[in-house]
Amino acid sequence: MSSSASPTLTHIVPDSVHRESAAHFAAWALAELQIPAELAGDELIVQLPLSERSAFDGKATLRLADHDHATSEREPLAWDSRFGRWLRERLASHGPVLHARPARQPMAVNDVTAKLFGAYTIEGGQLRLAGCQLTDHPFLRLSYAAEGDDGEVRHIFVAPDGSAVSDELTPQLSLDELEPILKHPPRIDDAAIRSLIAAGRRIAAKQSTERDPAVALAEPLAAAVLWVRHAEGRLQFTIGAVTVDHPFSGWASLLRPQPYVGKESGVASFSLGVTDEGEIEPAEEIAVCQKSGRRVLRRELVDCSVTGLRVLPEFTEPCPVSGRPALRGEFVNCKRCRQRVSKAVLREGVCSACQSLAKVSKDDPRLVWIFGEHPGLDRWKSWRLAETSAAYIAQASSLLKQLLVVIDKESLTIKRIAQRSRLSKTWLDLDEASREDMLR
Repeated sequence: MSSSASPTLTHIVPDSVHRESAAHFAAWALAELQIPAELAGDELIVQLPLSERSAFDGKATLRLADHDHATSEREPLAWDSRFGRWLRERLASHGPVLHARPARQPMAVNDVTAKLFGAYTIEGGQLRLAGCQLTDHPFLRLSYAAEGDDGEVRHIFVAPDGSAVSDELTPQLSLDELEPILKHPPRIDDAAIRSLIAAGRRIAAKQSTERDPAVALAEPLAAAVLWVRHAEGRLQFTIGAVTVDHPFSGWASLLRPQPYVGKESGVASFSLGVTDEGEIEPAEEIAVCQKSGRRVLRRELVDCSVTGLRVLPEFTEPCPVSGRPALRGEFVNCKRCRQRVSKAVLREGVCSACQSLAKVSKDDPRLVWIFGEHPGLDRWKSWRLAETSAAYIAQASSLLKQLLVVIDKESLTIKRIAQRSRLSKTWLDLDEASREDMLR
């Protein structure tokens, strides 16, 4: 009966862009274990506690370097060396996880709000903090020792929900710059730790390039819970008797001021003011009506087409010729059609509609409607026509005379009817009898 030897299982480490030297990682791990150590260039100097010196032939100080820089005085720092095995054992005896936090994250409310307050300008008002809560969220880092002389350590980062942390977010949260939490770390139950570690192992397995069944994932050097602070709160803007809240939320180290969005304007800004209606809005969206002096949203104002003043629409009306608004005091009657028009469309007292009559045929739908209501006008020929928002302005010619008719667009009633000879510049209104005779 023959038997075959079981194949040797090969252990590999996951591939990761997040790497650091063995000396740098060892310095961090020793700090977690509260063992004095100093990283000086490529050399790690370890001050061994009395209880640990027997493992190193009674030495009080270890001087370690990578293989390329090891000397008779500096031992090689490798994970299969005496020091590497000793550090592994100490990390394993410490517990399931170490605790650390990003070295550059804000730790106090003032650290968070200081960078928010300076971003806003409140015209005639003030800004205060209406509440802020900082909470610690557990990320996980699994650290694996690479094979080979360099002993490079590779890290896998896991978010609180068990997903992989993106390569971009890791440095943004300073997860690559950690400091130990030596006393009273935030509480996390064992089940949550196990869940995070299991998620990290799955991520590490996916990031391993080997798919050979004879290959297994190596055990991590260490698992560390990284406590990342999240900030959530409200800023409060007050101008006079008006107050609005501006909530903020995000990772404390990534929190940046966000512009306030005006409820009415929909515009985002860091500079705020208040309207006379009591709405806090972006200051650049607030303007003063040059007629009433009221502070309103800029979009609520219109340009007077005569004076150029920015005013509320209630002080204007649209010109029937141009359609553009003008202050009511800037309207006069056109000398020809006698419509009330803005001064902007007048030239020598005559509006631009009267000056721009265009030739039309008698089957033009507008003339057809007019003739249907006033059949006597159909006797005239050579018609020219213009229209405003309120009226048709029609002019006809015969051999010796010209006829001017101004007709209301809605009712087709005659607003003015006048004649002149071809040699005259003056229009003479028809009397009532002539008017009736002309229109029948």
